[in-house]
Amino acid sequence: MTEHIDPKFSRSEDAGVAAMPADAAEVYSVGISTGGVAEIRMAAEAPQAHIVATTVDEKGVAFARERITEQGVADRIQVKLEDVAQPLAYADGYFDYVYARLVLHYLAKADLASSLLELYRVLKAGGKLFVVVRSTECPDAMREGVTYDDETGLTSCTVHEDDKTYSYSRYFHTQDSISSALKTAGFSIESIEQYDEKLFKDFMRTVPSDFTDNVIQVIAGK
Repeated sequence: MTEHIDPKFSRSEDAGVAAMPADAAEVYSVGISTGGVAEIRMAAEAPQAHIVATTVDEKGVAFARERITEQGVADRIQVKLEDVAQPLAYADGYFDYVYARLVLHYLAKADLASSLLELYRVLKAGGKLFVVVRSTECPDAMREGVTYDDETGLTSCTVHEDDKTYSYSRYFHTQDSISSALKTAGFSIESIEQYDEKLFKDFMRTVPSDFTDNVIQVIAGK
């Protein structure tokens, strides 16, 4: 194991790995976890599973493939450059389990709605969807000067850090907003929790955030 494959930092990752059906044959990970940590853990928990892990970040693809190869599971984890906001190239009912931790909050309302419809389509009847999104109680959502767009659901932040200034937008959710989006797509909510979690600044999972975030975790079924 490398220092990047340490699960102790993430309550939500632990929950997502635990929620995967023990007999899952096909698993879809939307927005591959930092360095492929969760996917490597899934491969260990379910040796029979084939895992498709996606990201829109080319550097993320390369880094995750490197770590997955180091762990000896490259034959079971396929890393792809793929955007969940676009139509997915999988048959109806293809996956037993969909894992979407800390990715769907990047999507505006319209893209979230279409993505969830696609995830519902490619999930098998009786399959499970695991979702974690950042909540409206995150420090970034409450920064001074943030702007909110009701049409898109996006909150735009400007951050000054380490002599650098950068801006970004996220859909910070409430339990009602994420559960409503899931139900509209056809999913049934099996459980929903909200809790604080320390996240990381970087994809490589080496630099912890300066503050503690608040996340919403949902397990939904088809």
